[in-house]
Formats: sequence, C-alpha cells, structure tokens
Amino acid sequence: MFISSLRASGYRNLDTTIGLCSPLAVIVGENNAGKSNVIDSLRTVLEPEVGPRGRCWVRRDDFGHGGLGGDPLSRELELEVRLEGLSVEEQARMVTCLAPKEGKGVAKIRFKAVLGADDRVRGQWFGGDSEQPEIDRYAREALRFVYLHPLRDAAADLRPGRDNKLIGLLNALTPDDHPDRAKIVAASQAANDALEGVDAIAQAKSHIAGRLSGMTGRGRFSQHSGLAFEDPRFDRIVGALRAKIGELAALEMAENGLGYNNLLYMAVLLAAMAGPSAEASQAEGEDQVGEQTEPNLRVLLVEEPEAHLHPQLQDLLMRFLQREAGDGTQVILSTHAPNFASSAEVERLTVLTRRQGKPEAVLPRDFGLEDKQLAYLRRFLDVTKASLFFARGVILVEGVAEQLLIPVLAQRMGRALAPNGVTVINVGGVAFPPFTDLFGDGRLPYPVAVVSDSDAQPDPKGLEDGDPALSPRAADLAGRAEANLSVHLAPRTLEFDLCAVGNAEIMIEALTQVKPRVGPRVAGEIEGLAPAEAAEKVLEAVKDVKGRFAQELAELIAADPKREFHIPDYLREAIEAVADTVEPDPLPADGEADASDA
Repeated sequence: MFISSLRASGYRNLDTTIGLCSPLAVIVGENNAGKSNVIDSLRTVLEPEVGPRGRCWVRRDDFGHGGLGGDPLSRELELEVRLEGLSVEEQARMVTCLAPKEGKGVAKIRFKAVLGADDRVRGQWFGGDSEQPEIDRYAREALRFVYLHPLRDAAADLRPGRDNKLIGLLNALTPDDHPDRAKIVAASQAANDALEGVDAIAQAKSHIAGRLSGMTGRGRFSQHSGLAFEDPRFDRIVGALRAKIGELAALEMAENGLGYNNLLYMAVLLAAMAGPSAEASQAEGEDQVGEQTEPNLRVLLVEEPEAHLHPQLQDLLMRFLQREAGDGTQVILSTHAPNFASSAEVERLTVLTRRQGKPEAVLPRDFGLEDKQLAYLRRFLDVTKASLFFARGVILVEGVAEQLLIPVLAQRMGRALAPNGVTVINVGGVAFPPFTDLFGDGRLPYPVAVVSDSDAQPDPKGLEDGDPALSPRAADLAGRAEANLSVHLAPRTLEFDLCAVGNAEIMIEALTQVKPRVGPRVAGEIEGLAPAEAAEKVLEAVKDVKGRFAQELAELIAADPKREFHIPDYLREAIEAVADTVEPDPLPADGEADASDA
C-alpha cells in the first residue's frame, strides 16, 4: 500500500487536497506555499516510529486564522490520509480503515480536532468512511513514519544515549532470541573483565574508592565505585555505539562537515527502516493480524534533504532515494533547491502553488503528457529549468542572449523580475511544447510568456510592408496561447529587432568590446542606412558571439539607467504579461551611509 493523497481542511494555510507520488514524492514550490505544513500534517495523522513524543501535536495556532495572533477562522480542522493499493493481507489488518465507497483496496485515516472554549485541543482519529472513532491500534500501526527535520544536527541526533538512532537498526537486525545479542553482551563483558587486569585501572579504582569512603564513611551511606565500559546489557551497549564517517578513514562526526554527517544520518535511518523482511516475520509466525507488530508501510518524511550538500551530492542523494523507495518504504520529501528537484523524475513532483493566496497542489504526472514529453523533460529539467517550479511567473526563451538581456530590460521598464518572483528559462532552442504543456487549466496556474522568433525572412529594406507569414513552428506555438500562457514572436530575431528599433549606437559599443576591429568597421558601414539595413549588418557581425555580445550589451544598459534604450514591443509585452510594476528602492537620505559603503 502507499499514501496517494492528503486532504486538509482548516489546518494552517491548507484547505485543499495534495496528491503524492509513490514510492517517492518530491514536494516543491516557493516559500510559504505550504510544503512544511504538508509534512506536519502527515506527522499529525500517522504513527511515529519513535513513539508519541515524535508526533506533531495540534496546537491553537494550527487552526487556520487570518494573521499573526488573529482568532481562528474555524475552531475545527480535519486531516485525511488516503491509502491505495492495499493487498488482501493489508485490507484484513486495516479493516476499520477501509473505504469501499472509494474503490477496492482503498483506505483512509482521518484526524479531526476541535478547539474548545478553553482553547484546549481535542482530537480523534477515524477510519474509512465511518463517522465513528472506531479505528483500532493495529490498523493505525500498519504505517509509521520517521521524520528528518530541516537544519538537522546529525552529530547530536546520532549521539550515544537512549535516543541513538542506531538502536532501531540493531534491534531490527537482532530480534530478542537472536544469538548475536548474546555475542554483543559477551564482547562488552569481556572488555570490562580485561580492564580489571590493567594496573592503572586498578589503582584508579582504589584511589577513587578511598576518597569516596572518606566522604561517606563506612556506615549506611557507604557506596561502591568502579570503572567500566557500558553496562553489559544489550540496550546500553547499542545505545553507546557511535556512527563514524570519513573519506580516507571513519572519523568522529565532529571532525567532518555537516553535509556528509547528514548523509550518514539518513543512511542510518533508512537502514533501520528496512527492518526485518516480511518473509522473516512470517517465518517467525506473525501470521495473525492481532499479533503483527511490524508496519506494512514505513514513511520517511524529509524536509530539505539537500541541506549542506553541494550540487553533485544532491544529485547522487536523489538518485539513491529513488532507488531506495519501495518495498514497504515510501519517501516523501520537500525541497527548496532547484538542483535537487531537477534530479527527480518530473512525474514524481508535487508542485505547491498559490492561487489567490491559497495553496493548491498540481502533479505533472496528471497533465496528460506523453511518455516522449516526459522523457524530454527528464533530460532537460536541469537546475536552471527546474527553477520554474519555484516561481510565480516564467518567461521561456530560445537562448542565452534573451536570458541575459530580458532581466535588464525588465528593470528598465520598472518591472524587475526578482521582486515579482519571475524566472527566465532558456530552453536551449525552439522545443517549447514540453515546457508550455506544464501550464494551463488544471496545471501550473501562474503566468508564462514565451519569447521566440517568427522564423520569417522580412524584406531587408524595411518592415512597413506588413508582417510576413509565420513559419509552421511559430504558428503552432502561437496557437498554444491561452488564459495564462502568452506567446510573443520576434519580427525577425533578438539582435536584429533591438537594432531595428533604434539602438544601433549602444549595440556598436557592445560589439566593439567583443570584436575591437569589427565594431568600428560596422559603425562606418551602417552610417546613413535605414534601420532594417543597419540591423542586418549588426546581426551578421554578432551571429557567432551572441552570448558574449549579450553580456556586454546588458552591462552597458545597466550601467547608465538614464541612457536612452528602445525596447521592442514584443519583449515589452512579454515582460508586462508576467511582471507588475515595482517601486524602486528608496535612495538613502542625505547624511546616511549607503549600504554598499558599510
């Protein structure tokens, strides 16, 4: 079985249904979209592996409210976890959670909480379609979660003691009657016995005992003392074990960086979650539902697993989690990192967006994309392109020149992209459809503007005779426009159009930075020419250095905000489609130091 969705009503900012992929679900989205709230919802409904103290308990502030310190909008909330794919055995165990109205092999676990007049929270669990709290313990324990919190301290979480995460792993590997338990105890006892034969230890014990007797006397307050490793009891021995990691040798965790320590922590938890196999449990006679203690599904909930990892390790970790998930383990994680998200298969993503301020979840797997389109997106959703899942608006462009120049032009227009949450995505050519198919009704809801060439061949003497017919590719792209997707086609191509509207002088300056001898020559050649004819000359000169030329041009435009620069209509319209006007940052008052001088 696996978790297919979470429904939340009145819980923090959630009032929606969030679909989750199996066996690996990757939740992405901008800040405050509700990613952590989804994880905490699951921690509230499900049973924690570590016992009740590992649960996320509902508090007054968890009831949806209008703002900081505001009164709850409702004094009731409900969370529901939907499970699908239950086997016959799992259905028998979870009979009090089955939801036959939803179909065969479907179960639901619901949690309802009420905020009383005394502001105390009272909660109950329900199973299936029933409105009676009759869910039994064995059903709830059929799935348990392990939680990895964000900004974790792996060294502290793996510190020796009763909370040592290695205890779960060793307990799983050595059931009560396993012979290795006795071997572990015997090894510890032998180490303590060996200490007794060391003169330094014996002398230290004698010195301590003499002074202790001097403090307590030899009467009823006398105490015995000794020196030893951990008591030779299995739980004490295992709790004292320390996990180590290192590139050349296994080192203490304090000697390593946070990133590798986090990897070690996740490795320990995943190993512990594997536990004894179902076959082993059956061999031990756990064939009766009432006697079964092992969960049928373990859920690993992870927030920001990419923390402290460089991009290559993020990629390796995601690939590992995709392989590890399954066989009774479902991994549900949230991330802020485009690089980490890009390493996942696109059909494993749950994208949390905000429509009119309220969180909404969409799953690319449900967009009706063909296998070929999904395969294309898997290959091309690198770190830059994956940032579209974290944006509030997107501009899709053909190449690096548009990617470099559009943010500068947007700044000129007073519609800076970063404050608007807009990202410019370079698709590396004209293959826009796999990306545009992510947007639209029932898909990613925020605005997207596509900027592309019309692929037409205009008359070099001028554009006043009317626009030429679009190429079939451009016409198909234009036909994809809909409510939140706009298409903006260049009359010719970026460099040509920038020059044709009257920017020849500044473009020659940028060209001269890239080609010191060619720039002055082209400047002489275009003198007195019509704008379109001059644009042809400039285009020819920069066609083999478009990226470098765009860098220099962007620098010149940004360096002098008062210098005149004309923006072609199609670029202006594309920027206006996704970005609102943003007030400029106020200048420092007279006598105040500029932040850059600090």
